[in-house]
Amino acid sequence: MDKFKSILDRLPQYPGVYLFKDAGGKIIYVGKAKNLFKRVRSYFLGVKDAKTGALQKKISDIEYFVTNGEAEALILENNLIKENMPRYNIRLKDSKSYPMIKIVKEKYPRILKCREKNNRNDEYYGPFVDNNKISILMDFFKKNLKLRLCSRKLSSGSRAVPCLNYHIKRCLAPCASKITEEEYNDNIRLARDILKGDISGAVSALRREMEENSAKFNYEKAAEIRDKIIILENIEEKQLVELSNPDNNDYVGYYTDFNAAAFSVIKQREGKIIGKENFIVSNVMDFTVVLEDFLKSYYLNIAELPEKIFIQTEIEEVKPLYEALLKKFNKSVSILVPSTLADKNLTRLSIKNAEILFQEKQYKIDKIHILREVQKALKLNKLPRTIECFDIATLNGKFNTASLVSLVDGKPNKSGYRQFNVEGEGYPDDYAMMIEVVGRRYQRLKNEGLPLPDLIVVDGGKGQVKSAKTALDILDIQIPLIGLAKKNEEIFFPNTGKSLILPRDSKALKIIQLARDEAHRFSNTRLSGRYRKSALATELLKIKGVGDKKSTALLKKFKSLKRIKAAEVEEIASIKEIGSSLAKKIYDYLHK
Repeated sequence: MDKFKSILDRLPQYPGVYLFKDAGGKIIYVGKAKNLFKRVRSYFLGVKDAKTGALQKKISDIEYFVTNGEAEALILENNLIKENMPRYNIRLKDSKSYPMIKIVKEKYPRILKCREKNNRNDEYYGPFVDNNKISILMDFFKKNLKLRLCSRKLSSGSRAVPCLNYHIKRCLAPCASKITEEEYNDNIRLARDILKGDISGAVSALRREMEENSAKFNYEKAAEIRDKIIILENIEEKQLVELSNPDNNDYVGYYTDFNAAAFSVIKQREGKIIGKENFIVSNVMDFTVVLEDFLKSYYLNIAELPEKIFIQTEIEEVKPLYEALLKKFNKSVSILVPSTLADKNLTRLSIKNAEILFQEKQYKIDKIHILREVQKALKLNKLPRTIECFDIATLNGKFNTASLVSLVDGKPNKSGYRQFNVEGEGYPDDYAMMIEVVGRRYQRLKNEGLPLPDLIVVDGGKGQVKSAKTALDILDIQIPLIGLAKKNEEIFFPNTGKSLILPRDSKALKIIQLARDEAHRFSNTRLSGRYRKSALATELLKIKGVGDKKSTALLKKFKSLKRIKAAEVEEIASIKEIGSSLAKKIYDYLHK
């Protein structure tokens, strides 16, 4: 505190914003205060936790702004955080701008997809968390309502030549006066009702119009309206949840632990749950104000406010947030703890979502810690986030196969699994097969410019490791390599001749074992499948006239001997390679 005594002593007792800077003059924290004197001094009157202590050690200078009130301070704080991205402020990760739909205020309005409110005269609907839903709606407006998409300036009596969209029935061509302004605006009103969530009302209106056209024998027009109704009813069925009230609400739940927090915001628009947004907040300085900090960080940076924001616990300093939101949006919002059962249930749901999100993040953190243990144990230069493991398997000297499994951040990555048939002369030879499959794998990655793994594991000891290293040397590729032998779970390194035995309860060992055991399982699955097919083929080869090609064709179609036996002669004969005469022989052989 002595270091900053002169600054702290002259701090004013007014609302404002304070900035903490490091030795390089970089802003590392921005905060707002009802009383700058009291708030800033509190950081130096006894460190509350490790995070505050870490921040305090980095502070080399303090700057502040006096404002007219807390609401103004909150807005300024938010702007400074966005501009400077200070290290110790809350950061909303996974935050993104969700799309909206806008109706452009024009003589013949267009309906467009956008991400920002850039014109106060236009009407905005959303945001839409479900990208599929916004695509369905835009598709409906374009194909069924045939609203114009071009940016031509249209005026009364304009007679432009219709573009291609008119000729393919994707536009009503108001530019060429092919539709009256009143008729066009009927379609805009229908679109507006749909965007407000009143799909059932839009369907009812269309149904009446369809019946009127049908009564006038205008069947073509009635059929066109019927198609619109079918699509709209399908859209309505896709709504996630129907609620008993038509409010526009947000339900904010959070879960905290360590120095982080997870938030989930469930969005209800026109009585329907349209989706949720999830955020991980890092560098939490003070858990007593984490909810308040999140609300201002989130709601001061969105395009449109809901009518109500439900939160799980009350916040002390809610008035400045109210004022800041009113100042920005010219619209009031209620921030409250739920009282009705429906609102309580949705708030609980948001809390549950936040807890799950936090646990998923914590799982990733735990895995990274374990990978650091692997890095330390094996003396690797980098974290082994991608591990590939090879296993060679044979059965009685036949059916030589090799498998490759991939682990990403400690979890099996099934899309990275590969299997190799190894049928060279002189096989089975585990060492030669290892050289071949490792060479094939990394020759391909090298040729295609694909990323290499951070660590290679082979199932086996010195011999297997030496073989894998030979393949890498031929390709002039440097990748950390180890072997894990089943006996004693001993880890072998190439060239050195040294080995390592980790404690049985070592988490680093568990990850390496997971890779080895998964590769072994994958090999055995392939091996048993090849053996089963071979046994079936051998049985079929006993039938006169059935050779390798015909037995393969039979197994490809029927998969098993049992299914071939259950088939009729005609079904067997339908195989191109078989024919009716041989089909009868096969049927008779299997039923004797």
